[in-house]
Amino acid sequence: MERAMSTTSSVVITGASSGIGRALALALAARGHSLCLLARRPAPLEQLAEALRRQYPGHPVRVFAGDLACREARQVVVAALSEHFLQRRLSLDALVHCAGLGTPAADLIDWQPDDLESALQLNAVAPLALIRALIPFLPIDREPARLVLVGAGIDRRVQPGTGSYGISKMALRRLFEQLNQELISYRARVALFQPGQVDTPGLRQHIDAARNRQLPHAAYLQSRLDEGDALSAEAAAKALMALLRQVPIDDFAGEQWHARQLADAFE
Repeated sequence: MERAMSTTSSVVITGASSGIGRALALALAARGHSLCLLARRPAPLEQLAEALRRQYPGHPVRVFAGDLACREARQVVVAALSEHFLQRRLSLDALVHCAGLGTPAADLIDWQPDDLESALQLNAVAPLALIRALIPFLPIDREPARLVLVGAGIDRRVQPGTGSYGISKMALRRLFEQLNQELISYRARVALFQPGQVDTPGLRQHIDAARNRQLPHAAYLQSRLDEGDALSAEAAAKALMALLRQVPIDDFAGEQWHARQLADAFE
């Protein structure tokens, strides 16, 4: 059974302008959720929001554009998001951190410390900043808010050239484990979502960058795309929808969930 939706609640999605985040925004809007959409690029974010407003005029959509990997820009976005919740008297239904970053490197000399710093900022620091800012808006009279961190299987698989992405996603996993302890006294619960390989613009850009650097995993990823083994963004979003709306909160909390596992269980 799908859980009821409060008319005064909102779902926050990062990385909402493309890929899994965009597909999730479309799926949630179709089911009547109020949305707060975050992404780095303002133009595609606003285009998505306008399309959703036209198609679902009764359901509010608000956009917050800014680079969450940049401390100053993140502070502006977080402050604007908090003010929006305060002014509209919203409570948090869910936060889904889809945004991710990690530049491939050809070798150790090519691996820039700034790339690792940016990846850590977006993949681990940004979700912590957002969650802390939204604590005053956690629900009081319904089940706890659901916080979903989108991870990556590469966090525990060392491969040439993937240091920034893999290390920062391992930091995200550790953040998930820490939040699971820290949130015990709050009206929020956290889960780690592992989408597996998903055919998104970001993945294709990563493959191109890895191929240009002659990294071995580029051919493997491309072969999975060619053979149709990767999930579509829409299929990953459907799995996330099940995690947000159908999985009981006691099962949701503190667990790692895989997209194909959810797809099989909630067809």
